[in-house]
Amino acid sequence: MTHKKIILELYRKGYQTPEIARMANHTEQACYRYIKAYKKVEKLNRTMKNEEIAQILGMGKSLVEEYIRILNEEGD
Repeated sequence: MTHKKIILELYRKGYQTPEIARMANHTEQACYRYIKAYKKVEKLNRTMKNEEIAQILGMGKSLVEEYIRILNEEGD
């Protein structure tokens, strides 16, 4: 399990960023950055293709796909 996935799972469970940072052994800034990017991808994923999301957000396609995989695992 990647650190990004751990951070986002804790976020979805309702933990606050300082708690997540402590539990994941990351800085609050890094956790905030992952959560912010995840929320952007989550919103755009409803109406756009992966390539479009990557271009709009200035992310690599593989990074967008990683966020979407994590998002899709949410329902599992």
